[in-house]
Amino acid sequence: MAASRLRQQVYAALPVGEEHRGAPWMAALIIANVIVATATTLLQSVPELQPFMAEHTTLPVLCGSIFWAEFCLRLWTAPECDRLWGKFPLLGKCGSYLVSFHGVIDLLVCVPLVFLLAGFPPGGWLSLFGVISLFKLSRYVTSLELVAAAMQNERHTLMALVLTLGLLLIVLSTGLFLIEHEAQPGQFKSIPHTMWWGIVTLTTVGYGDMSPVTLAGRILAGMTMLIGIGMLAIPTGVIAIGFANERRRRELLQTWKIVSSLPLFKGLDANWISEIAGLLKTLMVPAHVIVITKGEFSTALFFIVDGEVEIDLHPTPRRLKSGEFFGEAGLLQNKPRSATVTTVKPTRFLVLGLAEYQSLISRAPDLRKKLEETASQRTRESR
Repeated sequence: MAASRLRQQVYAALPVGEEHRGAPWMAALIIANVIVATATTLLQSVPELQPFMAEHTTLPVLCGSIFWAEFCLRLWTAPECDRLWGKFPLLGKCGSYLVSFHGVIDLLVCVPLVFLLAGFPPGGWLSLFGVISLFKLSRYVTSLELVAAAMQNERHTLMALVLTLGLLLIVLSTGLFLIEHEAQPGQFKSIPHTMWWGIVTLTTVGYGDMSPVTLAGRILAGMTMLIGIGMLAIPTGVIAIGFANERRRRELLQTWKIVSSLPLFKGLDANWISEIAGLLKTLMVPAHVIVITKGEFSTALFFIVDGEVEIDLHPTPRRLKSGEFFGEAGLLQNKPRSATVTTVKPTRFLVLGLAEYQSLISRAPDLRKKLEETASQRTRESR
């Protein structure tokens, strides 16, 4: 039992974003270790520094030891992770972690330490494992994870584009070989040799080491350049759209979780919560900023996700915190705001607009009843 609790505590401190006081420090240590390991690897390739780096291996060994310790801890705490597939044929969730992307990266960055302790000099092909540690940052940089998820979601489209590009490469390279071989037998020796020209031209890099001299060859080369521009633009658009869709999906999922935890929406089924989440907009407001002003007409209902606001009621102002809401009285009764609301500290809101509110209330009488009860209670308290 004690070992299980200890494992839970260690797991809570390892991933970023967990509610554990040690999580930020652990994240800072791992990120700093990645930066130091990468910088050390790059410096090992400088000829002037190679003798010094070969004699002083303390820093690479220290970085490798931290990577090994992190890997062992993540392997030990893998059973606590809900995101891992628990039915892996070998070792359960531990096996799932070992074959996951992050698990493979965590293991690979430990390789240099084994060779260093065995007496091998730093540098060489070990440098590859050193720079691979940069992929560990994807745990802490959300945008990197979003790009990877977007490419995973659009993999079928991207594979179709890569296949099309490969077919064009072979066809165009074959055509140019047949045109240019007699004029430049030394440059265009064979179709595989000509495919280097095809790759360089389709990607619009244009090294110039292989270029056609005949009129027909130049015409085909010009067509290849235009095709390359169009073909390379398509994957960029696909990834950009996939990135936007993945970000929107995650924001909707986060909003869904927040909505389901709000007391006002307790008891609603998943379909209702999903619909409400789609209607809400996120709003970030700094501290000491007026959100609504007394006397103005209601245009929205505000739910506090995190932060705190103060309602200017007389004689005693009232403060609302995370999970509470305001603005319902004006919307229900179509009257001006009865009080000014100001943020006490930076606050994040979910805002339900007037049109969305009216559409929702007309189809959810139970929700309207809850809002009316809350509005009546607050009116009595303000008197």
